[in-house]
Amino acid sequence: MATTTGSQKTQAAAETNEAARGSSSFQGWLLLLLVFIAGAASLSVEMAASRLLSPYFGDSLFVWASIIGLILLYLTVGYYVGGLLSDRYPRPVYLYYITAAASLLILLIPLIAGPILSWTQLTFASYDVGVLYGSLITVILLFALPTMLLGCVSPYSIRIRIQQLGSAGRVTGMLYAISTAGSILGTFLPVLVLLPYLGTRLTFLVTGLALLLLSVIGIISTRKQAALLPA
Repeated sequence: MATTTGSQKTQAAAETNEAARGSSSFQGWLLLLLVFIAGAASLSVEMAASRLLSPYFGDSLFVWASIIGLILLYLTVGYYVGGLLSDRYPRPVYLYYITAAASLLILLIPLIAGPILSWTQLTFASYDVGVLYGSLITVILLFALPTMLLGCVSPYSIRIRIQQLGSAGRVTGMLYAISTAGSILGTFLPVLVLLPYLGTRLTFLVTGLALLLLSVIGIISTRKQAALLPA
């Protein structure tokens, strides 16, 4: 009787370990996909931002300088903050919380853009370089938080992947390559498909929903994986 019970426990433990390994493999692929989508989202938001600002401030070099310069600044802050957070909370679920928050902020942009754009346009209309000031303030108010959160993805994912696999150089190079590939998609897909056929607001909507869906899947799956692991 004791032998049978021990055998059943061993079999149950083996099944649990097998399920945990399968879940870990899925988590690895999900993390890679998240890096790709986050890279695409950052450039998709930047491309859509230019169309959003164009009716109010035009598409001059001043506007593009505001968008590109500030987006790069926000990503830089995100890289630093993401590195700090990944050392303090090195668990995938926290990364998915970050990307979920970023996706919600992206979805919020079309809803609040109108009043902000109208206000900045009127406020800086009398200035000689009002286009520069107005576009700067707009980009700060609309895009600072979501872009900084997207910037957290690369260092956070590198920390998690190294923790899982080791091989820091190979992991870092692979994840940066995947993120850059996503950014290439995020550059051309909005310009060639989303913006011409769906418009600016729906481009933000598609971008935010894609990131939100992946984040929710990640949160649910990481919680299930944690339940499978032995205490």
